[in-house]
Amino acid sequence: STRILSRVAVGLGLLAIPGVLITAIVTGSVAAVAFDVPFSTGLLIGAVLAPSDPAILIPLFDRMRLRQKVEQTAIAESALNDSTGAVLALVFAGVVLSGDASVTDPAIHFLEDLGISTALGIGFGVLLSMVVSNRRLGVWSESAAIAVVAVVAVGYFSIDWAGGSGYLGAFLAGLIVGNMDRLRLGMHSDHEREMRVLVDTLSEVVVILVFITLGANLPWSDIWSNLGPGLVVIAAFIVLARPLTVFACLLSDRRGGWSWQEIVFLSWTRETGVVAAALAGLMVALDVPDAELIVTTVALAIVVTLAVQTTTKPWLGRRLGLEEPAPSLADAADLSAP
Repeated sequence: STRILSRVAVGLGLLAIPGVLITAIVTGSVAAVAFDVPFSTGLLIGAVLAPSDPAILIPLFDRMRLRQKVEQTAIAESALNDSTGAVLALVFAGVVLSGDASVTDPAIHFLEDLGISTALGIGFGVLLSMVVSNRRLGVWSESAAIAVVAVVAVGYFSIDWAGGSGYLGAFLAGLIVGNMDRLRLGMHSDHEREMRVLVDTLSEVVVILVFITLGANLPWSDIWSNLGPGLVVIAAFIVLARPLTVFACLLSDRRGGWSWQEIVFLSWTRETGVVAAALAGLMVALDVPDAELIVTTVALAIVVTLAVQTTTKPWLGRRLGLEEPAPSLADAADLSAP
């Protein structure tokens, strides 16, 4: 809910931008040493690993009945850091490809990307909301599904051409369309349903294609030869970078009123999924040096985080007392009563 997210907005913002940087720097530093690669390559590995996966968290949290404050923060962070992580990874990819060892230029480029992507993404989001609404400007109100594909595609390539991140712009546009009621714009329920069905279907297809691409590009010989260093990087990613990021960001959020149990749980919430896999595939397509190390590390991160963190999260939530009680039969009857 907006009430919960507004309360944790400071911590959420810190996790989404400075938190991604902390994760990338800590993980990247370990990766540079473990793989014996340049620091810029290590930072690229850390940046690719930085985005988490909300698609995994949502069904898991639904089954857990997790405290809403923690659940919504984790999901919102995952959605936001997907975009900032993608921007950061693309910036570092440019650094690695150019061979520039400067720190100032990537930082400036990162901020420029954020600014361009945010401004244009919001603009395309407002435009899309208007053309699919049931207001006078809703020229595509009866073809909302087609409008989404058309505007998002045009927006993605336009933002990319302008020097921003199409990923971040598309995310912000979707965020605005998903909350278009706050702009006092509405949609006919049937048209909204059609749009959501299309978006859900396309999302599933894209996820499948991303993992097929990752699997097709897995360098099996490199995985075995770099298994030890790769596991060292993943261990640092899970038990060092993530807790440090969460503690640094949430302890600064006085308004959020974070308990130590909530901080510990969020420190253990770092599943890697489709965005990192997509970025790894993109690094291969761009022919980035040491791209096989990136693919190897991402593959290990997906397996380890899903096998270790996802399976133990329900137990940890119970131990920390973060699960909300199931509604009683009387409450359920009250809710279902007319």
